[in-house]
Amino acid sequence: MAEPVELAPDYYLSNFHALVEFVVTRYDALLSDEERSFHQCFCALDTDSQKLYVRLLSRKGVPSTAGALFRQSKLAYQEIHNLPQAAETLATAGLFLRNPAVDLTEILPLFTKNELFASSAEPLPKTLKRPALEQALLEQDHDSVRAQLTLDEPLLAVQAAAHFETFKLLFFGNLNQDLTDYVLRDLGLFRYENYPLEQSQLPFKSRAQVERHLHYYACVAQLEQVLSEDAQAITTLAAQLPENTEGDTTLQRRLDRLRLALARQLERLQALEAANTLYQQCQRPPARERRARIAASQGDTVAALTICAQILGQPENEQEREFAASFGHRTAKKTPHCDTWPAPKRYRAPTHTVTLAQTDERVEVRAAHYLADTAAGNQCFYVENTLINGVLGLAIWDIVFAPIPGAFFNPFQVAPSDFRSADFYPQRRAAFTQRLEELQETGLDKWVWHHFHKKRGIANPLVHWDGLSEPLLELALSQIPTEHWLALFRRLLDDIAHHRSGFPDLILFPAGGGYELVEIKGPGDRLQQNQQRWLAYFAQHRIPHQVLHVEWNAL
Repeated sequence: MAEPVELAPDYYLSNFHALVEFVVTRYDALLSDEERSFHQCFCALDTDSQKLYVRLLSRKGVPSTAGALFRQSKLAYQEIHNLPQAAETLATAGLFLRNPAVDLTEILPLFTKNELFASSAEPLPKTLKRPALEQALLEQDHDSVRAQLTLDEPLLAVQAAAHFETFKLLFFGNLNQDLTDYVLRDLGLFRYENYPLEQSQLPFKSRAQVERHLHYYACVAQLEQVLSEDAQAITTLAAQLPENTEGDTTLQRRLDRLRLALARQLERLQALEAANTLYQQCQRPPARERRARIAASQGDTVAALTICAQILGQPENEQEREFAASFGHRTAKKTPHCDTWPAPKRYRAPTHTVTLAQTDERVEVRAAHYLADTAAGNQCFYVENTLINGVLGLAIWDIVFAPIPGAFFNPFQVAPSDFRSADFYPQRRAAFTQRLEELQETGLDKWVWHHFHKKRGIANPLVHWDGLSEPLLELALSQIPTEHWLALFRRLLDDIAHHRSGFPDLILFPAGGGYELVEIKGPGDRLQQNQQRWLAYFAQHRIPHQVLHVEWNAL
């Protein structure tokens, strides 16, 4: 067992400095005067003050119009030697606001029920629930209640948090991550690839681009509330979204995702025209699918079929193509004088059924034991999505982490930023084509074993290390023909976001040689669409496969 890692008491301050200095070094030209002043002001503080500021900046606090609120008397950090002096220094520097003039409603959540009862100018029933207690205090003189609560009790409001949001955006490329990533690395829980972070290849190129991303996240912050309101609130938020004037693919993906969420809720509210308008502004699936469904629901089958035909002419992915073929056929059947839309073909995989004694094991593990025991020398592994994805990840490791402009924001990325997008393959097409040609000529062993030994334990979006043992890899590389590997890789790379799931549960290596992919279905379980697509693809490329239904012996 690895020795536990003990972090330094001020680890968070070191990590804060590392993040901020990374941004200042690479993005100084994109920072505002206020953000540069914030950096300079922070660096000029004594160590205790820096620690206290970062501590509170990283905590939620009680939201208020003056910033996140804290009670100074409730703050205690062993590594901060003189906390009151640090708070005073931060207040003088403008990074804390002491006893801000905020509404009483913003102060009350800071205090316990007993403290609230004690602040009342008149006796209140002790049976009052907190909401009723707060309401009773709000009906009294606010200044009196505030004075009683804050007597010898400084309140602190953290300032300049918005500046740090900009630093986080420039570092992480989003506002979903935080300094925890440093901690995960320092604790040894994650190891990241050492990809280059050249300034010329960093994603943000202009201040206007930064502002658009910040604007987007300001809209996201309103999403949950807006989705619970009416159609007018949704369309108002949609109208506030930033324009993507610089062709920023990352921002476009985010805007599409947000518009899809807003449009889908408009559908649920039966605001179909507004939903359709939003879908027309989206460049990604399932926008066209939803438009076709809206048209059909409104009785405009011609428009629905036109959209389906457009999808079939240039589908974004297999799911969209399948939808258009199936929905178009069903819609055409309901449309007079429209009998030219063929029924989509469905592939039926070889299927067998076996009855087994039920145990505490998962059905997949039970089936693997059964298949291994059907003949001496058989070997069967429960691999699901780990084996084929993992071998691809090892074979193309260096290409995944190649320094593509805009792919890497910071040192803590498991994958390039476009990994799950339609841009991933086109951005690296030449490198992938060359690698697949090389694998065709020389086989997989060179690249797979090179990266398996050199990169062991480093995070990769395709490689699940616990699922890739050397014995399994040796069997897979020796028993699966190269042309089968390449066929699997080509489909994976075509749409890696969707195709890296749906693989069969098991791989069987019969004693006599070869292999077979086996999808296990327990009682009541059915094939999912992504599984059906893989099975159909296996048939097209003569990749051995079957579906094994497991029934439990009633005895």
